[in-house]
This record gives sequence, structure tokens and C-alpha cells, in this order.
Amino acid sequence: MEWLSARRSFSFDVQSGLVGGVSYEAHGTPLTDETLADAVAADAVLFGAVGGPQWDSVAREARPEMGILRLRKEMDLYANLRPALVFDPLVEASTLKDEVVRGLDLMIVRELTGGIYFGEPRGVETLPDGTRRGFDTEVYSAPEIERVSRVAFELARRRDNRVHSVEKANVMESGKFWRDEVTALHAADYTDVALEHMYADNCAMQLVRRPKQFDVIVTSNLFGDLLSDCAAMLTGSLGMLPSASPRPVRRGRKPQGALRTRARVSARHRRPESGQSVGGASQLHDDAALFVRRGRRRRPHRGGRSGRAGGGLAHRRHHAGRDDGSFDRCHGRCRPRRARRARRLSTPKGVRTMGYRVAVAGATGNVGRQLLAVLAERNFPADEIIPLASRASAGKEVSFGDDITLRCTISPNSTSPASIWACSPPGSAVSKVHAPRAAAQGCVVIDNTSQFRMDEDVPLVVPEVNGETIAGYDARNIIANPNCSTIQMVMALKPLHDHARIKRIVVSTYQSTSGAGKQAMDELFDHTRAIYMNAREEPRAFAKTIAFNVVPQIGAFDTDGSTGEEAKMVRETQRILDPEILVSATCVRVPTFIGHAEAVNVEFHDPIDEEEARELLSAAPGVEVIDRPFDGGYATPVDCVGEDATFVSRIRRDPTVANGLCLWIVSDNLRKGAALNAVQIAEDLIANHLVPA
Repeated sequence: MEWLSARRSFSFDVQSGLVGGVSYEAHGTPLTDETLADAVAADAVLFGAVGGPQWDSVAREARPEMGILRLRKEMDLYANLRPALVFDPLVEASTLKDEVVRGLDLMIVRELTGGIYFGEPRGVETLPDGTRRGFDTEVYSAPEIERVSRVAFELARRRDNRVHSVEKANVMESGKFWRDEVTALHAADYTDVALEHMYADNCAMQLVRRPKQFDVIVTSNLFGDLLSDCAAMLTGSLGMLPSASPRPVRRGRKPQGALRTRARVSARHRRPESGQSVGGASQLHDDAALFVRRGRRRRPHRGGRSGRAGGGLAHRRHHAGRDDGSFDRCHGRCRPRRARRARRLSTPKGVRTMGYRVAVAGATGNVGRQLLAVLAERNFPADEIIPLASRASAGKEVSFGDDITLRCTISPNSTSPASIWACSPPGSAVSKVHAPRAAAQGCVVIDNTSQFRMDEDVPLVVPEVNGETIAGYDARNIIANPNCSTIQMVMALKPLHDHARIKRIVVSTYQSTSGAGKQAMDELFDHTRAIYMNAREEPRAFAKTIAFNVVPQIGAFDTDGSTGEEAKMVRETQRILDPEILVSATCVRVPTFIGHAEAVNVEFHDPIDEEEARELLSAAPGVEVIDRPFDGGYATPVDCVGEDATFVSRIRRDPTVANGLCLWIVSDNLRKGAALNAVQIAEDLIANHLVPA
């Protein structure tokens, strides 16, 4: 406040009051009537922390938290705004990767005076049989939901025009009611704002997985409490997540606001570029950003990664030994070099290195980035990782694990140093040229394109299914990774085929847009947003629009009416399992981002029932059975994202044939469908000493 007074034409009349634990110690209550009256009469309330472990054992009505609950209720502070904003120099304070949180700017609107924290009845009781029971009540009225939702929609109009409404409509009546009321308000007054509903547990996962998909989140008191703390750690610290609770305007008095902040500076709650920032909020935000760029901030007191930008340790080392004032003058605009073309991994002293050098071709694509992630996760024994990319992507940075950033180099000039060449370019034409060159120089090439899959002298490998064929790699020094949809299907069918011999397969696939690359994923997002905005986008990556649609074409059509993807599934399945198996495939692109699903009908030569199938699949490596006959007792593509397993559900008898089963199979197409399978092949090569160290 002193800072603002010195820079703006503001003056403040400040009164102090006790609340929370210190109020309990002084007055026997967490909030006195006098302090409450002062707060109600004020234009704004700057609120500090309330609790501490020394008050954990006091009666519930005297706990420090009751002070803030009463303050919220009495002042009718029904909407709590909690922005999560990541300053570029503080990206490394987050435990998530740079590309996940850099540029993050989202707003959580939490309903603050209703729900389970205020609902009645509540308490602890003893039942007639002597059992003690505790209970709380989650209750919301239509006006409570409407008013907080209006705050969210109005904020979205001044931001990126998107709202996620978060609840648990699948298991809670209050959640279903919340969804209905938000939907009705949106249809009545806010059709220009894109609205999406999301379950609270999924929202928590998505905040960690892909937080920049959110603009404004509106949710209940309980879920807002949990999700806002989760969002705080995206920024690196709970102390970086301020909040404000605007006080509603009453007839006959000027607008007032009750502000609460946990940060040393209050973040803006309206963007300066909107022209609606209040008072000195814009200047306060800009100067705070300047301070952190200059490195004028406290270091994490419990470890944490050193800064790679702005005023971080790497930045200070960049200016070390220079007394020319360059550190203060640059204000963090210069960047110390923080990536190398190829990263030589550290080896503990006294440990002999294995000598493996791994080149990852197509490192900036969906599968290439997953390859780097899986190599790091599984501690692959590499001394050096060489990310390769096209001329257009040369110099781009990619992540290897949590702490290492690599810079891509151009593919053709970088094949010779590698022992293993994991190839995942955007098309088979690149592999056709460069894979044989790398193989001729002694690299073992693991190719993820379709270029070599049907070559008899190139093994087509799923390690859990036909890992023994890897030994034939030395004919051409090339191993082919099967198609993503083929991999997950043969993972599930191999143990069944060994037991009862498969005669015929009919499969329909539901394939996510990530299988067609990052541009295809972007197209799904852009087209979905365009529909909400009543705009029109022409399809680019697909033959027809993908948003709210399914497209029964993946690849070019052949003369028999099948597509390229369908032909791959037929030929690859026969080559991996048995050339005598009849296969009919229909491959469909669906509007999801990651994860392929398949509905598979299998006819066997020999008898097999559902229980036998479950036992065989449960014992199969890399397969997980989730098959319970009730609502939600199955796996979906959302469930498999980031997982290594292939999931099998809906196992049941097919009554139309003598020996038939129906299966539902899902898997992460970027992991087991591509990157993980390639890394497992490389691990098998090393384990069997097929690649010289």
C-alpha cells in the first residue's frame, strides 16, 4: 500500500484487527463482532493467514478457520477469484515441465458461501447400536449457483471467452443440479461464451496434465478449495496464488470490495489490455513481473531447481566475474545458454559407461517427445541422447526428463554417432532415405513408420508378443514398430490365440487425433472452439470436420474400398500372429486427443469362454483387465492416457458363432502404440547383447 501511494494518487486509511488463532488467544473467539463490523464498514479487507497447529485441538466453533467462514458469510462474499499466473522467470519453480506451464494464465471462480462448508444438518451422532457417525451436507440453491456462474461468464468475456464448469454430476445430486443450472444460464444469457462441463476428479488430473486448456473454471466451495491449491502448485508455490472476493453492490451504497491475498503482491484479476484493471493493479502487476525478472525474490527454502532464466542461478553465472552492471541492466532479457545439441548424461564416479548413444529422429513430434520421455522415465542406459529434426525444427528445444533440455539438430548429418536410431518422422519417405543410411553406418534403427513393416528381412516386433524375432535385426540393422492400432490389438489377442487359435477377427477402431500428429490435435481444438463461437473452420488434416464428428477414413483408399490404415491392421496382424487368420478392419478417427479404442469380435477354432479369457489376459504381460459388469466398470481412452498397459474390458461371449468372444481394447497410442514399444525393443536388444557397447 505504501508502494502504491508513492506511485499513484492513492491514500489509505488503514485499521488493523485480529482474526483466526490470534483472535482466539486474545478474545476466546476467532472473529469478534467489533472486527466484523470494521470489516463490513471498510472499502477493502486485506486478509492474512488464520491458522496454526497450536489450535488444531480446540472446539470446532473456536477454530481459526471459523473466523474466515463467518467473514465470508456475513459480507456475502459468494465469489472467490483465484488466478494462476506463471511469470516466465519463475517457470522453474513449478514441478511440471516448462512447456506445460509456461504462459499459463487461468482463473478459478470458487463459490464461497454455500455448499458443504455451510450446509445443514451437520454434526457427529451416536446411533442406537452405539456406532458413532459424522455427517455434513452439500446443498445449493439455484440463485447461489446462478450468481457465481454469472461472475465466471462475465470474467470469461474479458479473457479468452471459455468457461469450464466443474462438479461431480455423475455421483452427486447437487452436482447434477449444478450442471443443469449452469447450462440453463448459459443458454439464456451467455451463448457467446464457450462452456464445457467437467468432473472434478478429471479436472484435477487435467490441471496437472494440460493446464493451459483452461481459461475460467467455476466450481463449488469444496471443489474450489481443492482445485485452487492444486493450481497453486502449477505456479510453484501456494504463495504465488492470490485471491480476491469482490463484495456485491448493494442498492444505496457505492461498490466495495473485500480482498484477500496470500502473496506479497496482489496479482491482477482483470487483464490490463482489457482496459478494465482497477486503480494501480496493472502497474502493480507489471512492476512485480519486472522484479522477478531481475531476480529480486527469495529462493525456495527447501531445495527446488535453480533458475534457468531471468534472475536465476544460471543467469547469475552468465554474468559472473563482470562488474559492469550487466546483470542489473539486462533485467533478465538475456538468456544463458541452457541447451546443447546432444546431451551427454552424467555417470556416477567409478561406474563404467555402457557406450550407448541414442538418436531420436522426429524429436519435436508427438511420438518423438514421448520417446524422449519414456527413455528418461525408464532410465535407459544411454551416455548420449541426440534429438534429430527437420531443417524447419532444427534448434528447437525438447525435454528429456524433468531437468534436462536438449536442442534438436538436423537429421542427415547426425546419424553416425548413434548406436540406436529411434525413427519417428512425420512420414515414411524420411525413413526410406535416412534409415538405411544410419543402418549402413552401424546403427540399429527402430522405425515407427510403415516403410519397412512388410519387408520379410525386417522384424516387425511387439516384445510381449513376438520378442524372439528381434534376433533377426542383423539382416538389415532395422526393426519395424507396428501400427499403433495393431500393437494394442495383438497385445490382447496373443494369449487367446495361443490357447484357442484365432480363426477370424472383425475390428472397428476409434482412433484419436494424436495418431495423425500435432496439427491434427490442434485442428480438433480449433474446430471445437469455432463451433461454440458460431464460426466456420475448413478441415485441413482430415477429409471432413473432426469436431463433434467421426470420420471413417484413415489413410488413402485402395481399389477394394479399404483404407491404408485398415490394410495395415490386416497385414500386420497376420504377420505378427498367424498368416491364416482372417481379418476385417474398419478404422475411424474420433474427436479425442489421445488414446485409441477398439471393438473386437474374435472367432476361435477351439472352445474358450469369458472366464478363461479373463484369466489368460490377466496373466499376460503388459495387459490389464478392467471388466466389471456395472456402470463405469470398463476402461476408456481417457483412462489410458499416460499409462503403459493395454486395457481390456467388456469381455463377453459372441452368441452368433460357436466359439466367439467380444472385447473392448484401449491403449495410449503415443506410448504403447509407438514410443514405449520402441524403447522396449531397444531394451531387449541390450538385454540380449545384440547391440555392442
